[in-house]
Amino acid sequence: MQVRTGFKLNEVCGERFLVPMGEGNIDFSKLISLNDSSYLLWQRMEKGPFTIDDLTKVLCDEYEVDAATAQRDIEGMIQQFKAEGVVID
Repeated sequence: MQVRTGFKLNEVCGERFLVPMGEGNIDFSKLISLNDSSYLLWQRMEKGPFTIDDLTKVLCDEYEVDAATAQRDIEGMIQQFKAEGVVID
């Protein structure tokens, strides 16, 4: 998987958001708020192609969470990102 071009990370008053940019992404109703863990995962996702296992390792390395829980949460996040057009296969 990879991040689709056209989304920029912005920070406003300590809150992080993914903002759609460019002509194909003018719909500002699609601002996506990132908490600390999703921001950490976003940083990895921006580096290039990734797998669920890549992201699971990132989360497990940073937080005291078991791999099964991390993977379940990441799969949910990825489903939401795919629905919003942020992530493509």
